[in-house]
Amino acid sequence: MRNIAILVFSLFFIAFLPLNTSAQKQKIKYDKKSGLVTVDGISYAFIEKENAPVQLGVNKNYTILNLENEALIYLAFQQEDVYDNYGRKTQEVKSFYNVNFLSSGKKSKVIGIFTASSVAKMVVKNQLIKDDIIDSEAEEKFHMKY
Repeated sequence: MRNIAILVFSLFFIAFLPLNTSAQKQKIKYDKKSGLVTVDGISYAFIEKENAPVQLGVNKNYTILNLENEALIYLAFQQEDVYDNYGRKTQEVKSFYNVNFLSSGKKSKVIGIFTASSVAKMVVKNQLIKDDIIDSEAEEKFHMKY
């Protein structure tokens, strides 16, 4: 009986042991001066930010560029009114980003307000850039997720 318990425990432990190296935590840094994003100390991409229209510098639009300064992704800040169940406009406003992939022309909507650092983390964690271009499989997964 004891051997069975040890066997079951061992199988359970092995099943949940992370076998993939991508499951390990990556160190993602964004340099405000240069706009450079590094992953574990290796250059990954650049982020340019600009003020979003009518936001008085509070919220930003972001452009993700590869290491050759070619634009890959554009994040456009948007807001829309929230309506109640009866179609009446409430005082709430929903903030989101339209994430535009420039090579494919596809778009996704990501709810929330981002900083350049959080944009960098989103791009890296979704593994969107591979060999200085958008990874098409990662992009498809991104669109399914958002």
